[in-house]
Amino acid sequence: MNRRRGFTLIEVLVVLVIVGLVATGIGISLAALEGREAARAVERLRLVLEASAERAAVRGQPIAVEFLADGYRFTAFDTDGNWRALVDPPLFAERVLPSDVHLRQLLIEGREASTQPRLVFASAAPDFRLALDTPDGPVWLIGRATGAVDKRRDGERDEP
Repeated sequence: MNRRRGFTLIEVLVVLVIVGLVATGIGISLAALEGREAARAVERLRLVLEASAERAAVRGQPIAVEFLADGYRFTAFDTDGNWRALVDPPLFAERVLPSDVHLRQLLIEGREASTQPRLVFASAAPDFRLALDTPDGPVWLIGRATGAVDKRRDGERDEP
C-alpha cells in the first residue's frame, strides 16, 4: 500500500481559520488599547491643567501650558521676566499626545487663542475651553476661575 505523506486540505484550512481568529483577536485588542490610551491622555491633561492652576496660585509664579502640533509643554515665568521651560518631571514634563488626539480649539476668556496657543495660569486661573478631537468624538476641557477643569463630551450639558 502506497500512502502519501503531508497535510490534507481540511487540516490546512483548519489551521488558517485558527490563525485568522487569533489575528482578529489581536487586532481588536490593540484597537481597544489605543482608545484607552487616548482617554488616559485626555484625563492626564485635565489633571495637569488643574495642578498648573494650583501650583501657580500657591507659589505665586505664573505657569504657561504651550500647545504644540503633537502635544504640550510647560513654561514658568522666572524672576528675570522670561518664560523658561519648567523642569519638574514627571508632572510637568513635556508630553506628546497619542496620534489620534488633536487640539481643535482653545478659547481663553471667550476669545480664540492664537496659532501657537498658550494658556497662562497665575494667581487666578483663566476661564478656558479646550476642544480635543479623540477617537470617541470631541472632548471639551473647561477651566474655571477656581482652577477646576471639567471634562465634557459633545451633547453633555455644560454646568456653570
